[in-house]
Amino acid sequence: MVVTDINMVRQLSTTINRRSLSSLPMLCATLTLLVDLANSSVSCGSGIKSVGGTVPSGDIILEYGNGVPLEITCILQSDTIIVQNLFHDRTDSSNKTKFPSHRIIFYKNAEIVPRQYVTIINATAAQLRIPNPPAGQDTYYCTLLLDYERNKNESYGNSKGNQPYIMPSNVSSTLSTVEDEVTDLNTNGSHLLGSQVGVCLNRVYVGYKPAIVKNFTCISENWVNLRCNWNISENPIKTTYTLLFRLPGRAGGRIFINCPTDSDIKENTCYWDFNTTPMYRQPYEFYDFRLNGQNVLGNSSTFFNFHHYANIIPASPINITVVDKTESSAMLRWSVGTMTNFPRELVYKIEYKSQWDFIPENWHSIITSDVECSMSNQTNLFLYTMNCQERNDDYYYYNVTDLKYPSAHYDFRMYVRSSLARGEDKWSSPGHITLKTKPSIPRRPPRTDIGSFESITSRIDKSKRNVFIYWQQIDDSEKCGDSFEYRAYYTSTTEQNKSIIHYSNEIYESYAKFQGLSTSVGYNFTVYSSNKEGLSKEFSTIYVPSESQRIEKPILLTKMVFHQQGVFELSWKNSGTTELSSADELNYYTLFWCENVNRDPYQCNGYMNWTHVPSSEFRCNVTILNYNVNNHYQFAISANSRRLLSNGTNSYHQSNCKSSGMVWESCTIQNNITARKVENVWVSVISSTFLGLRWNIDCTDRIGLVGEYQIFYCAVVSANNYICSGSMLSKTMSREEAQKDRGFTLLTNLEPNTTYIVSISISTNYDKGIHSDPLLITTLGLGGGWYLKQEYLTYIKQLMKHNCYP
Repeated sequence: MVVTDINMVRQLSTTINRRSLSSLPMLCATLTLLVDLANSSVSCGSGIKSVGGTVPSGDIILEYGNGVPLEITCILQSDTIIVQNLFHDRTDSSNKTKFPSHRIIFYKNAEIVPRQYVTIINATAAQLRIPNPPAGQDTYYCTLLLDYERNKNESYGNSKGNQPYIMPSNVSSTLSTVEDEVTDLNTNGSHLLGSQVGVCLNRVYVGYKPAIVKNFTCISENWVNLRCNWNISENPIKTTYTLLFRLPGRAGGRIFINCPTDSDIKENTCYWDFNTTPMYRQPYEFYDFRLNGQNVLGNSSTFFNFHHYANIIPASPINITVVDKTESSAMLRWSVGTMTNFPRELVYKIEYKSQWDFIPENWHSIITSDVECSMSNQTNLFLYTMNCQERNDDYYYYNVTDLKYPSAHYDFRMYVRSSLARGEDKWSSPGHITLKTKPSIPRRPPRTDIGSFESITSRIDKSKRNVFIYWQQIDDSEKCGDSFEYRAYYTSTTEQNKSIIHYSNEIYESYAKFQGLSTSVGYNFTVYSSNKEGLSKEFSTIYVPSESQRIEKPILLTKMVFHQQGVFELSWKNSGTTELSSADELNYYTLFWCENVNRDPYQCNGYMNWTHVPSSEFRCNVTILNYNVNNHYQFAISANSRRLLSNGTNSYHQSNCKSSGMVWESCTIQNNITARKVENVWVSVISSTFLGLRWNIDCTDRIGLVGEYQIFYCAVVSANNYICSGSMLSKTMSREEAQKDRGFTLLTNLEPNTTYIVSISISTNYDKGIHSDPLLITTLGLGGGWYLKQEYLTYIKQLMKHNCYP
């Protein structure tokens, strides 16, 4: 008993900080409770001597919302020395009578309770009354002010109106909690100036009766155990729940059985297996559960009829193996361990994905069971099919068909659940296996186009040529086996009417080379895909006509590169003989682009693609998908003509199509050419009254972006002073004129023996260009004739055209 009282003293003891004195850094109030086994008429508890007590004493428990107010009366013992001294000093500085009860202050935890909730009962008692206390656990204290003059603003007797009491900012409003241990107990009845003495405290619990539990769940793991869990509502009042169950049937239906341990009370869970007492009852499909809640306010019972077999999560399928496989199917075998003897059907989900399925969540799914068969449903992400698996005493079997890719690695995931279960959360964790389907012949040949060839005539023997055949590589997923390659050949017929196959001299990933072919013969080439299993069933053909039958090639193919990655503009010119399409003939261009690792021109060995452009067009924008900034993209063009046959035949054969073959790009420029200036300007003709200028026409000048050339010139003060002595003169030439005259113009009507400064700029479709580096030229004196630096027929014709000859 003494130990208990001492512990209570430690719990009730607290220190309250008050205003500081000049002699002390902080004035502390000591809550002093004396341990004494003597009885008193009003006390804070058995064996605890204090200046008073509370009614009711001890813990107070209320039901939230039932209309019962919280009432605590704090009563001072009038026979204590402290209270008697307060009766002797009953007036304040204003001669107002103040009883000891005016010095009573109530605290809720660390906060002073506002005045409107406190009533002075008599000289030694004050009552706290809160009509609708909030739900929670709180500690209410009542204390007695000992120095009224110094602390009169802290008493309820000095408060006005219904304003709550607010403790001064320089005084702590925190009363030490009951758990704090007082290190300096004053047991002689004296106290410090400005201190408070604790009268008593109550723990107040405002809560609820036990609630009905709704989120009760039970799961059996692999049919070898059972665990039930539930969540309880928060309740300030201590509430316990106990779980009981009974089994259906005459014998089991009468008795409710407890949880094997007290985990239901402590942790809101209960667990059974074959080693617990009571043990897990595996054979029963249904359980009846009762969950009892209990606290001081009342009791509750919640009943659950639990479908045991619908809430089993099996272990992963085990011993998964591949019994047999083809290029498009795999026979799987597996077992399920303990679940083999499960008295209800099992459902299996088989998911698979090949190495060529690059979307991580794109798993193909098969649902199979003994219950439902021959059902199918197509969704946007998964393919669900219902089939029946085979089984024997130990194993299940299922043949997965319609696998898309031969010679491909497939990842399989296998799940199992009870056929009675509902919801995706009842599947087992997956079992895994990886397999590779058997190979087959390639799925298809490479794709070709009417103009996907290049014919290069020999410089030595004009009757011979080398022919390059290009194609679009097939996807890796279509190669279907090892030792993959492309095969290209053409056939010829001997005088004995025998066919001879001529394979390419060289073959690469994207093209084949045939050497020394005749320029006067047309060739029909065949291209296959090949691997260890054989050739593709289908093939592609390309007809290369004789040089005399070939369509004229397009010229000046120019590639403009834009800042936006993967965007190009192609422009070209026709040869002058390209015709528009007619009713029985289709004339068009093919634009090719090829992804190449290096920047070497021509024979590109990367992935090739193309698009068709009407023969009336001479410009086309191309956007390359999956653009790789680290690679180089080469472009080519062909002009094509195809006779439209009535039977709809669309093959590239000598009987109905002709093409120029591919012409590779000859110029690459950036799209901002406004900052470009004309390079390599020089003087080719000089006389006393005229001079001839010549410059190189860059590839950028020929694609239509250049509008015109402007030549600026003026006489200068001297050869050392570039300031014009007169007006700046100019001459304009169109792009067509400049190209026709091959970058040549005459400046006439000049003064003899005079130094001129000359420059050229480009006017584009976007802006004016930069002037070329200036040239200083001095004309000849009178009678000096004219001087031709280089003998070009063009210059002579220009001179005669302008009558500029001696």
